[in-house]
Order: sequence, then structure tokens, then C-alpha cells
Amino acid sequence: MFAAMRIIFILTFIFILSLFSCKENPFGTLKENLNPETFCTTDTIIRFGQDRYTTNIQISWWGDDPDGFIKGFEISTDKKNWVFTTKSDSNFTVKILEGADTFNFVVYIRAIDNNNQKDLTPAYIYYPVKNSPPTVHFIYSAGNPARNPENTFPVIRFSWDATDPDGDDNIDHFELFMNDTTHKAVIVEHIFNTVVVAANDWSQNPVRCKVFQGNNMTINVSEMDGLMLDDTNQLLIRAVDKVGEKSVIAYSNKIFVRKPKSKTLLVNAYSSSVQQREDFYTSNLQSIGIINFDILRVNEVVKGAYTQLSADNTTQEMVFSLFDNIIWFGKDIDFSMSLAQKTLTTFLNTGGKIFLAVEIATSIDEQAGYLDFSPIDSLVSLPKGVNNFRIETDSLVLPLTAGWPVLKSTKISNARPFYEENTSQSLYDAKLIKTGGFGKAAWEGKSTVMAKKMNTLGQTIFIICSIELHNINGNNNIDQLFTKIFKDELGIN
Repeated sequence: MFAAMRIIFILTFIFILSLFSCKENPFGTLKENLNPETFCTTDTIIRFGQDRYTTNIQISWWGDDPDGFIKGFEISTDKKNWVFTTKSDSNFTVKILEGADTFNFVVYIRAIDNNNQKDLTPAYIYYPVKNSPPTVHFIYSAGNPARNPENTFPVIRFSWDATDPDGDDNIDHFELFMNDTTHKAVIVEHIFNTVVVAANDWSQNPVRCKVFQGNNMTINVSEMDGLMLDDTNQLLIRAVDKVGEKSVIAYSNKIFVRKPKSKTLLVNAYSSSVQQREDFYTSNLQSIGIINFDILRVNEVVKGAYTQLSADNTTQEMVFSLFDNIIWFGKDIDFSMSLAQKTLTTFLNTGGKIFLAVEIATSIDEQAGYLDFSPIDSLVSLPKGVNNFRIETDSLVLPLTAGWPVLKSTKISNARPFYEENTSQSLYDAKLIKTGGFGKAAWEGKSTVMAKKMNTLGQTIFIICSIELHNINGNNNIDQLFTKIFKDELGIN
């Protein structure tokens, strides 16, 4: 047994000795990791002039690692600053240097393997690119109804959107023309995307216009020529980038621009029976000798858009300020009073005078905020159990001042009484009834339905009526009321 063990030991020793005689390291030498390689479809593209690429280009690449796998890539345009990505393609928008119209764009890509080894000889691709022209188009209200008038007085808002493939900050300015490019362009800085064009006067045709820029209404140093009154007009615009390349000209929708022919504006705020209600006022004004006036239909809607209401309240306020007197009539108090409150500030602050007749519904809050600028302090609240105030057919509307006519209702209609504010005076009370679960009964409380507001000199500047005037001509004396309101009180001639 001892001899057998001795033989095994000798054999084992001989085997180990033979291993060391073949190799210095019996487990082999670790092979170094190889760097990955990066590839592009090509390295240089030669194009000249208009054949150069636009500034929007797409580049693709791939990598190969002989002893592992590619986990991503790094991209650079200067071989100093690298950005990691796992993608194998990308879109690039090349920013051309200001003042240049061409640029040679180089992208470097290096693959990174699973051991974080990077390609020591990055692939690259060389693109000759050229400046791309900007684009511009007009934008319009998408409201319901939309405020995109097709008929207006000479104060018009235009808005647009512009973009540039080389980056929107590459747009330098816009060139604006009215109707054609034979007139000198009005230059608008790139920071603005809206203007209001407002005629200086209308003694000549075509007229020159001031140009107000942006929401802050910054006035442009130049005026615009070419606006035609009582005719169709169109604004033209093109964008110009920092290398002087211009967009294709964009054309606005056509809009008919009316020449104001008077200092009195009839504001028709009806959305139905528009012509009928308008005729009531025009015929009765003419019957008392007021024949010079203009008309604006602020609540007329055709094909989902207001036909004459300005594009925004700022522009509408400028339109109202073209006139000295406004005669406003409508059915929807929310529409009329909200619009009036937001657009009559300049008109009233510069001495304008207004009459407003609109039915006031029972549902209106007695402290509605849009009443603040009017002769109304607050509306009479509905007592408990009362659902409505109304005036019956043949009921009287009684003057509170001598010399004013007694009026009579021709139909049942809403007639919300109100309290006048402290610089105002009641002109008419109505014989009203109250309705509710008890049936109907005479209303014995405050019943004022017309009042006037005066300035510090005692002059009437605002008359409001909560009954539609065409409903109170039962005595056929509405001409007498028109004379008192429009001639004697407001001084319209």
C-alpha cells in the first residue's frame, strides 16, 4: 500500500512539472478589451448653391464592437462637448450664424461599448446647409361665435403666426402692406404678432393709418398707406429672417371697411329680428330730424361668426371712440351690458353720451357687476314668493318729470325695476305686476324702469331703460319720447 501511494505522488509531481514546462501561466493571459467602431452612411456630402441641404437634416449611424456590445453613442459638433444617446438616428436643426446664408455643419459620433470603452476615432458626417426662408400665416378667432368681422369701421385687428426652420429666433421682422406691395412696407419687430390698424381721418380716400403693435398697443414709428374706405381691404404680410431672406407673402381675409359718416352710432345688439328692431329706431330718429347716423350690428352672427363685432374688446373700444353719441338697443342684457362695460371707457371718458335700452330678465343678479358704470345702482330684488316682474298689455309707463310723454305697453314683457345710483335721476316708473305661486298682483314697491346719469355740470351723459322701446308705443307717441331723449337730453342733431 505504501508503495502504491508513493507511485501516485511521483506521477502527480511529474504532471505538474510538465504543465510549468509548457506555459508560464497555466490559466492563460487575459485579452485586452477592443475599442468599438462607429460608422455613418458617408462622411462628406458635396453640394453647392441651392443644392445645399436645408437646416433640417436627418443623420443615422451605427456601431460595432468585436468583443462585446454597443450600449450607446456620444454626439458632438465640436469634439469637445459630447451628449450621450441610445438612438441610432436623429433630426438636427442647424443654427446658421447671423448674417450668413450658408454653413458647413459637422457631426461627430462615437460608439461606447458595454465596458465604457469609446471609439478613439469617431465617425463624422459633413453637411453643407443653407438658410431656409421663414413662413407666416394669419390666425383668426376660433370662438363660438368667432370674432372675425367681415364688415367694420376703420379700426381693424390682425394677428399672425410665424416660424423659421432655422429657429424662430432667426426671424428678424415683418413687412406689412395694405392691399398691395406698391406702398412702403411698415416694419414690425419680430416680438409682435398682432397689430391694430386705425385710420387717422377719412377726409381722403385711401387713408393713412396708425399701426398699434401687440397687446400693449405700442405705436409703430411708421404709418400705413392704402386703406380704402367703403371698399374691401386685405392686409399683406411677409416675414424676414436675420440674413434677409423673406417668406412668401400671406394675405388676410378680405374685410369691408366703412367710412363713418356721422358722430352718432346706432348699436344694434339684437341676435334675432335684427332688421325689424333696427328699422324701429332708424325710422323714428328720422321722423324727428336725426338723419345722420351710422349702424353697427354687434350681435349679428352668420355662419358661426360675428359679422361686425370687432376681433377683441380693445379694438371695439377704439371703434366706439370714433363717435360722440351711441344709441344702443338689444334683448340680452348679459351680452349688452358686459360688452358695453368693457368697451365704453374711452368713449365715456372723452365726453361721449349714450342711451341704452335692454330688457332686464328676472334671473339677473341685483348686484351684477356690469351695472356699475350705468345709472343703475342695483336691481330690485324679487320678494319671497315672487317669480317675476312684468308689464301687461296696455299698462302705463309714467314720466316723473313734466314735459315727458305718458307711454303705454303694447305687449306683456319683462320689466325689471331698479334703484338709480346717486348721480342719477329716475325718469319713468311703470305700472308693474308681480307673479308667483299666488298668481299675479300689482307691484307696489320701487318701479323705476328708466333713469339718467349726469356729469358734474348737470349734463345728461347716460340714459338707460329696462323695457324695449318698441314695446311701449301704445299711445303712438314714441316720437315725443325720442325727441326728449335724443334731442333734449343727449343733444343729438
